[in-house]
Amino acid sequence: MNKYKNLLINIGLFGLSAVATKLMAFILMPLYTLHFTTGEYGVMDMATILITLLFPILTLLISEGMLRFILDDKANVKFYITESFVVMTASCMVLLALLPLLDLPIFGGLGEYKWWFLLSYIALCFPTVMSTVARALDQTRLMAYASILSAILMGIIAYVTIARMNLGLIGYFYSYIIGNGSAALIYIVGGRQYQFISLSEWINKRHLRKDLWRYSLPLAPNSLCDQIQTTASRLILTGTLGISFSGLYAAASKIPNLLNVLQQIFSLAWQISTFQEFRSRSLKHFYDVIWRGYNAIMVLGSSLVILLTSFIAKILMQGSFYAVWPITTILVLSFYLASLSNFLGTIYQAYMHTNSLLLGTFAGTMVCIAWTATTVSHLGIVSAATGALIANLLIFIIRAIDTRKFMKIDFHIYKFLTTLFLLAAQTTIVFLQFTQYQVFSLFCFLGITLIQCFELLPFMKIIVKKKEQH
Repeated sequence: MNKYKNLLINIGLFGLSAVATKLMAFILMPLYTLHFTTGEYGVMDMATILITLLFPILTLLISEGMLRFILDDKANVKFYITESFVVMTASCMVLLALLPLLDLPIFGGLGEYKWWFLLSYIALCFPTVMSTVARALDQTRLMAYASILSAILMGIIAYVTIARMNLGLIGYFYSYIIGNGSAALIYIVGGRQYQFISLSEWINKRHLRKDLWRYSLPLAPNSLCDQIQTTASRLILTGTLGISFSGLYAAASKIPNLLNVLQQIFSLAWQISTFQEFRSRSLKHFYDVIWRGYNAIMVLGSSLVILLTSFIAKILMQGSFYAVWPITTILVLSFYLASLSNFLGTIYQAYMHTNSLLLGTFAGTMVCIAWTATTVSHLGIVSAATGALIANLLIFIIRAIDTRKFMKIDFHIYKFLTTLFLLAAQTTIVFLQFTQYQVFSLFCFLGITLIQCFELLPFMKIIVKKKEQH
């Protein structure tokens, strides 16, 4: 039972870390939509997605390889950490050389803020690597402290600079850079991560680099394909309809991120657990058990958000942004499918077959781009949402089939398909806003809840039995 206990502890600690940052993002959303024009919001979103896109490109996700190898090879911790920080520093220098490209029209005016963009990348890059180091060194409590401080500072500075000082986008960059930068200081001072930087070990143990990069390199294009789906859709919307439409789509995308908080919390903890339990004979049973609980939480959360979307949108989406709230239902369904694909993706990482991750992700990305590009003139921003949905469905199907050569997870297929049908029906009903759509949406939610209660009943019986015995 220790593996389940450790997973729950990690989920709790990562939960504090993720909730702090994500919750602040949602708290600040009304501030942004109230004080920014749709064009300014589009530029802010363009900066965010480009940073997220460039991180795997410029760093090749070496930090993820560092995490995997440190958990297996404690003797060479300094080499793996030093290698990661060297790559991070090099990525900042490369971005500096590429800054003039931001003046291109396709980036919707981001070129006016290119130096702020560079500082934002640096402020995100190093804390991200440091948080991965903290995960590898079992400094998960430190992650919570760093995230909470970062979120509080970001919120305070954003309110002062945007609402009080009327600095607009400059205020956003101030809050982003100082907020994320404060997290780096926590890791340096509290975690003393500087003591794991050793150029001598980096040079003397360079023979370890080959296996590290062999594992890490496929992760970068896989993550890149995920980001390209989002980035390409925004660029297509910007180029065809204008930056304002990209801003509207960005605002609609924020509500599904409520669920993304849960998914990220679980993924951080689950990734470590799978690496640690990889050699256990009960690995498949571990996956089967966690799958049922994970799927139940994701689908119930998705259905609940769809049910409450119009109410949530009234709070988070001010002014002209509110008109696009129905699109969020499609994005929530798309998120649910993506969360299932991410779960299956850990199988590839556990078995160190990261090359196979690219199969589904690349296919989904190409479909998403093709669909959005060919339908944007007819469907508008709906084309980007449906493109993401089709792509994530395809990725899930491919991974569900392909991962069976490593591990055959018991999906409980009939219950799963019935639940998926109800969630898709709920999405369609709310998106099209049929008469009494909220009533029908509630019935779908209750049906999904009933199915998942039957699905989780065996676990509930075990918990009750253990408590009675205790």
